[in-house]
Amino acid sequence: MKDLVKTIKQPMNIASLYPFFSLEYQKQRFCSNLEDYQYVYRLIETGASLEQYHQFVKDSDIILAVPMTPYMDREFLKMASGVKLVQFLSTGYDNIDIDAATELGIAVANNAGINSVAVAEHAFMMILMLLKKAIIGHNSIRQGKWIQNELVNENQFLRELKGKTLGILGLGNIGTELAKRGKAFDATVIYNKRNRLTKEKELALGVEYRSFNELLEESDVLSIHVPLTEETYKMIGAPQLEQMKDNAILINTARADVIDEKALVEALKQNKLAGAGIDVPRSHDTVEEFSHLFAEVENVVLTPHVASATYNCANLFWEQAAENICKAVNGEKPKNLVNDVWKM
Repeated sequence: MKDLVKTIKQPMNIASLYPFFSLEYQKQRFCSNLEDYQYVYRLIETGASLEQYHQFVKDSDIILAVPMTPYMDREFLKMASGVKLVQFLSTGYDNIDIDAATELGIAVANNAGINSVAVAEHAFMMILMLLKKAIIGHNSIRQGKWIQNELVNENQFLRELKGKTLGILGLGNIGTELAKRGKAFDATVIYNKRNRLTKEKELALGVEYRSFNELLEESDVLSIHVPLTEETYKMIGAPQLEQMKDNAILINTARADVIDEKALVEALKQNKLAGAGIDVPRSHDTVEEFSHLFAEVENVVLTPHVASATYNCANLFWEQAAENICKAVNGEKPKNLVNDVWKM
């Protein structure tokens, strides 16, 4: 029977733009539900040029993408004229022209939900570290200093989350998990998102809706969980930072360009804000500039896009993507489509 299937249906050409892990390991994890005759798996070379990417995706049926790959604009997608699915291995999918993909009939799916708990916990860790000024204390002790009196005296104290207002911008999977943790610490949780929850869902989660401006003005801690789009690009700039409470804390585990980071540093230097936590994808050629930008700011927690790097999240990363790849190869509609143009 397998020989008969081979003669009827050509194998699907899977082009992986995920230049981490070996070809064999990726095949083992992403194609575990497929028979060898059903697919051909190829892996892009590390450090490939844009022209090499263009050539690589030609004749592909499925493209596996991540935020670090080159922006897939109309020209890029036209080079992959026969592609049926662009499967993002990440939850983020901001480096593709969705409108162009839709017009060209290319379905796009993401790996939604895999990192919800991991990123929410990471954001929560940053919140507590900043409220307690743990990073300042840690660094001072490493330098041989004991600054207990400087951190805690009659003029200033550390802070608790209890009784504070935790604002969440973007109440998707990650924001929802963060809201649960905020409620467990007796914070008032407010949120803003494009499509407001029903009253029943708000009540069940224990959150209150606010307009964008109200969210800025009321939050003691503001955590950002929105995708990067034209609408969200630099949505937190100098004017918005000025609207925030004095001594507020800002957390960004979404995308760098949602915030004007230069304006954020100025707000921190001027003591408008009490601290910031950042864990976002960043290209290697911008790391030095980013590090230099925040070099003179004390109460910041900066991590190299590792919020989702947990064992549980890693397993979901492979398993959920493998399920969608299997569906696409077998002509079934994939899950988590961000545009609904799937056809087979």
